[in-house]
Amino acid sequence: MPRDSLLSDVLNLDKKKAVKYIIYGLIVAVLFGTVMMISRSIDNNAGTWEVLANEENIQKYNAGIYGYEEYLKRAEEIDLISDWMNFQDVIFMNIARVGVNISLVFIAIGFISLGVNPELDDKTKRIALILGGIILIVLMMTTFFTNISVTVS
Repeated sequence: MPRDSLLSDVLNLDKKKAVKYIIYGLIVAVLFGTVMMISRSIDNNAGTWEVLANEENIQKYNAGIYGYEEYLKRAEEIDLISDWMNFQDVIFMNIARVGVNISLVFIAIGFISLGVNPELDDKTKRIALILGGIILIVLMMTTFFTNISVTVS
């Protein structure tokens, strides 16, 4: 019985609540998408940062600001930080993917609820159902097939 009530609750959202689901889902998707973009940017620029940090380290050693031991210590720290900059992408991208997928579920629920809302005209309901279906297909493809992703450039 709870399964039927959950399905009927989802399908019987009023127009205001369905639009709220869509708007909140979009906001959360944008936030997690921004995290994904920042994480990818850090990963892509880690090599450049490492080259610049190593150059600064060499210049300070050559200028006599610190000795050879400090130079080696800083070189190891630079390598470690660069590795973390590359590895953080794995962690944050996976967290952000989960967040985006959850927000896509809310957006799809909102559109499907609008699609079955008896107060709306047939054309609006049809468009809402098509959009909900497209979002569900994108959600399934990006969830089940990890090499497929939707990018906007």
